[in-house]
Amino acid sequence: MDYSKLFKVFSDNNRIEVVKNLAKGVCCSCQFKEKFDISQPTLTYHLKMIKDSGLAVTKKEGTWNKYLIDFDVIDEMINFLQDLKASGDGECKC
Repeated sequence: MDYSKLFKVFSDNNRIEVVKNLAKGVCCSCQFKEKFDISQPTLTYHLKMIKDSGLAVTKKEGTWNKYLIDFDVIDEMINFLQDLKASGDGECKC
């Protein structure tokens, strides 16, 4: 799992909002145009980045690509952060 790609998704407010909306259910890009004040190419870039990170998958329905969150990936991110937190006592070992 490439955590750097996953966490990069959360480095942009627009992508965070897209992920939050995707988490509510399957969406196509046309639904986002109504919710966000960004251009179609920018939205496409954000959706591609989310998909390429593995956080979302697409499902083809006719001419539409529907996006949905892979909640197993979110669970893996949570486990990674919990393991990181539990790995030490917070004191520098240098």
